[in-house]
Amino acid sequence: MGIDDDLRERFKDRGDKLAEEVSSLAGQVADKSAAPLFRFMRKHKPILSTDAVTVVTLAEDVKQVLGDPQHFTAGLYGPKMEAVTGPFILGVDDTPLYHHDHAAMDRAVRREDMPLLGDAMLGFARELVAANPQQIDVVTDFADPALIRSIDAYFGTPGPDPETSARWARNIFWELFINVSNLAETRERALADAAEWRTHLDGLIDRRKAQIQAGEDVADDVLTRLLRHQDEGEPNLYDISIRHNILGNVVGWIPTVSNSMARAVNVLLEREEELEGAQAAARAGDRELVGQYVWEALRFSPQNFALLRLVAEGGATIAPGTDRETKVKEGSTIYAATLSAMHDPRAIDSPEEFRVDRPWSDYMLFGEGLHTCYGQQIVRNQLPAMATALLEGASIERADGKAGKLKWKGPFPSGLTVRFDAD
Repeated sequence: MGIDDDLRERFKDRGDKLAEEVSSLAGQVADKSAAPLFRFMRKHKPILSTDAVTVVTLAEDVKQVLGDPQHFTAGLYGPKMEAVTGPFILGVDDTPLYHHDHAAMDRAVRREDMPLLGDAMLGFARELVAANPQQIDVVTDFADPALIRSIDAYFGTPGPDPETSARWARNIFWELFINVSNLAETRERALADAAEWRTHLDGLIDRRKAQIQAGEDVADDVLTRLLRHQDEGEPNLYDISIRHNILGNVVGWIPTVSNSMARAVNVLLEREEELEGAQAAARAGDRELVGQYVWEALRFSPQNFALLRLVAEGGATIAPGTDRETKVKEGSTIYAATLSAMHDPRAIDSPEEFRVDRPWSDYMLFGEGLHTCYGQQIVRNQLPAMATALLEGASIERADGKAGKLKWKGPFPSGLTVRFDAD
């Protein structure tokens, strides 16, 4: 390579990195400005539409978009998933493959496991709090290690080490769900990590299959269950589809729950009365009430403020028969603003009040319709357990200085340190 070529490569690399940093900063600004912007739109322009992009803000319209996969598809996610993880249900529309893989995972991820996952998470999280008795970083010392330990045990597919697992999951999630500008830097990093992860999972699957075939005692985890179902003749449950679904689930698990934990704690730290209420509930062992504080905190700061859909062939109409009826072109992108829907006074009582007595129907934290988050039941058991472990002891407050502020790495929270007040 000549000097000119070398210089061009260096400048291109720096340009790609700068573009990614600018995109991440813009995303953080959008996250902070979304609530007031959506409030204005709900009142004055509830559907803002161009030929290429439409933003939908009212709860009724958001539910229409997310509840109609025939006209508003997951096509924006599907091709990226094909390249990175292989086909996974979050990127597959209402097809036989979607229903087959969903049913296969349901047989392995059992409803009766959910309370046990919450109990196990409470134990893991308590150990982490005990190991950090004076202060703890909610992301790096708490949420990430607790989640990775839980996933490793339940799915039976540990990564090479916790740091690598967290990196893989975040980089791939970034490409699949956040890289709307299709930046090359983000894509290339995700593809490289996915290649490592796929090879790693293939090795774990091969070893577990050999153990099962040899009659060895193996853990009753998700990987074992899927392989036993394969042996029992489950149609089309090939090793590669097992890998796709495990990888897809873990990619969605670590970044979203860690993000949500950091955001929920950050909101509570800003609300003295609500923080005291959440700590009282934790000390009383009332995980359900702790959960209500968490969900309500996340209603004000969800881990994503909108979900994207692609308008199917032939176009579609949003809010038909109303004064806001809007026709949208095929191939255009819809931003279904779930944050806005959770603050729509037409659908929710006193939306700007922090209340822990809301019905679950007020929340759209896990999406809506066909592509409601597959891990919803897991998270609804694990996140309150994590929060209980953090809040049940001494009162928490922000650490001094920058450590006590929510920090970011790209689009993800990277740190938030809280101090335990012994007084």
